[in-house]
Amino acid sequence: MKKYLSSIFTFATLFISALAPLSAETKADAQSFSDSGKLRGDTAAAVAKGDEKPASAIARLKAHESPSGLRIDRDADFAFAAIDVGQRLIAAGKPTEAEEFFREAEKALVKMVKKTPDTATTEKAQYLSKLALLRANYLNNAAQAKADLEDAKKLRPDDKYLDGLRDSLGSEHGDVFKEKSKS
Repeated sequence: MKKYLSSIFTFATLFISALAPLSAETKADAQSFSDSGKLRGDTAAAVAKGDEKPASAIARLKAHESPSGLRIDRDADFAFAAIDVGQRLIAAGKPTEAEEFFREAEKALVKMVKKTPDTATTEKAQYLSKLALLRANYLNNAAQAKADLEDAKKLRPDDKYLDGLRDSLGSEHGDVFKEKSKS
């Protein structure tokens, strides 16, 4: 019985010590995510009030280590942060300023699509679907958004999310999305 308890104690000690670095890392990630949320909120507020021009705010976001807090590829990280700031600016009634953030996010997502290999089907399809949403909902380019979704469907033909996204965008943006792919 003593040996059994000793084994359990040893296992528990090893398990807890293995989790300790993870919890510290998780706390750091949570703090980073919180800090980046504040950064995006402060950025949107400063641009909305006219205290900062969109161009300088965009440069500041690009210079930040992880403006989205996700700690992913810098282009994707920036794109997601810029979309968030743009959405906040839309909510604040600043569509012109928001468009500058959306345009920069589009450029970053296009880079991500180009540098993500076709063999990484899930990731590339996700970038294409985010690009389609951005183009359809904020940049008034439904035709290009449809092309993005068609490219994503070529990578993941059985993806139900992409089918639903096409249907959703079709209901919001007319017949462009309702037509099935010609391929």
